[in-house]
Amino acid sequence: MMITAIRPEATPMIAAAPDPVEPSGGPVELDEGDRALPHALNRDGRASYAELTAVTSWSESTVRRRLAMLRRAGILRFQLDLAPAAIDFPVEARLWINAQPARVVRIAEAMAQQPKVSFTALTTGSTNLLVALACRSTTDLGRFLTERIASLEGINAMETAPIIRTVKRAGALLL
Repeated sequence: MMITAIRPEATPMIAAAPDPVEPSGGPVELDEGDRALPHALNRDGRASYAELTAVTSWSESTVRRRLAMLRRAGILRFQLDLAPAAIDFPVEARLWINAQPARVVRIAEAMAQQPKVSFTALTTGSTNLLVALACRSTTDLGRFLTERIASLEGINAMETAPIIRTVKRAGALLL
């Protein structure tokens, strides 16, 4: 599959976005306009500066400056959510792992390094680790479970749930 087939047309927002920045760590005072920007981007992450000026009643230069400040402060981050099937990974699964507490962080870090894994989180309850992965086939999923995961020490039990159909991805929250 050619990447150009799935690449959207560049919008001024995407084309002008600076490189990712590290959070500054200091407290940030947010006003009404600052709060309106994330809400507008939540509805449409490709909103243009012109659309954002309409939401905030600010000038385009102010919108650019405030977006940059929100990014520097670590309040605003842009993230791509792409269906794995679109890039030839049609088999998705969620793993609920019960790991020994002394090894759960090490196992989570090992899972996070796997290219097939898109999400790893420590949890509580009957399992203490949640993993989301995407594979090219059920055979690929089987190998991942029996070769990659089985080689990790400290896993007591694991439940595998193949995804039958995705109804909503990590898209916009319904605010």
